[in-house]
Amino acid sequence: MPDGSIPLYASYPLPGTPGGGPALPQVGWGPEFEAGGHIRHGGPQRKRRSGLLAGLLLLGGVGVLVVIVAVALRGNSEPTVAPSYRPGAEAPSATPGTDDSSGGTPGAPQASQDSAAIVQTDGFYRSGVQKTVNCREPQVALSTAGAVRSYYANLIGCLNRAWTPLVRAGKDQYAAPRVLFWAGTVQSPCTSSAPTSFYCSANRTLYLKFEDDIKLWTRASDEPNRAFSRMWATYTAGHEFGHHIQQLTGILSAATRLEYDAPDRAARLEVSRRIELQASCLGAAFMGANKTSYGITGLDLTIYRRYVEAQTGDENNRGGPRDHGARSSHQYWAARGFNTVNSASCNTFTASASKVS
Repeated sequence: MPDGSIPLYASYPLPGTPGGGPALPQVGWGPEFEAGGHIRHGGPQRKRRSGLLAGLLLLGGVGVLVVIVAVALRGNSEPTVAPSYRPGAEAPSATPGTDDSSGGTPGAPQASQDSAAIVQTDGFYRSGVQKTVNCREPQVALSTAGAVRSYYANLIGCLNRAWTPLVRAGKDQYAAPRVLFWAGTVQSPCTSSAPTSFYCSANRTLYLKFEDDIKLWTRASDEPNRAFSRMWATYTAGHEFGHHIQQLTGILSAATRLEYDAPDRAARLEVSRRIELQASCLGAAFMGANKTSYGITGLDLTIYRRYVEAQTGDENNRGGPRDHGARSSHQYWAARGFNTVNSASCNTFTASASKVS
């Protein structure tokens, strides 16, 4: 996703499927940068879904479209990139974090009708405008593990404070997500491997890969690169946290049921795009609500608008599944969240198909 006139980023070799299967075609939906810092189409790549029913849902950062420099890591060989990915879908359940013994079986008409009602009319959408929590960005260089952990810890604290009253206003119980910082490889209930940061609904945990942030920060020392790395880290955390909000409100479980019940692949991909675009909108709403205290102005705002917001899209998939949304769709929803800071503005499930293309 991100930044401008800036650095070159790309990524890691695409790992195998969650269960350890063969590597899949490399796809992505964020921008990537050529040598010299010029942006070009085709960016961090996403891993394909390994199946709708994997029992657990892994929501990988759109964010993690990521920030890694293939050239720096692999010389001048052709870069491969890490995905923002969701390799499976959670077993349908009507209430987040609980088993559903009364919601019907996958494919049952009533179950699909109930799920559609949840994703379209949940009380969360009436929770109102998000108020600033006066979140302030730590003035630290994202060059060490300790610094990145501190940066994210502050940000997660702000996100918890920001979303608690809105989730409760929607008549849902709020519970903070667990947060796990990692580098190298990581295992979760959702997957045995992952290339970048992600959210796992099975244990309601944000898995934030701090080494990616270090690599992006140290790629270049110019101001645009540093602005991009900070805005990217903020956006990534906000997007993944958006999936947690979807989980708490029941929207994620209901959407997963709709994805499972969808009549064909095209319909399943559309549901996936609605999920991901909503998470981006929610993350952007937090940024918009706190833009003054956080300091998202000047170069930071330009970088965010021009690259994080506008250069994220399935056009960069290079033949991969259209499961996150086109650049125009991502820009539309991220801008809605940032500008209105209202949960109602992030209802991607009532939007026309053209708005989630």
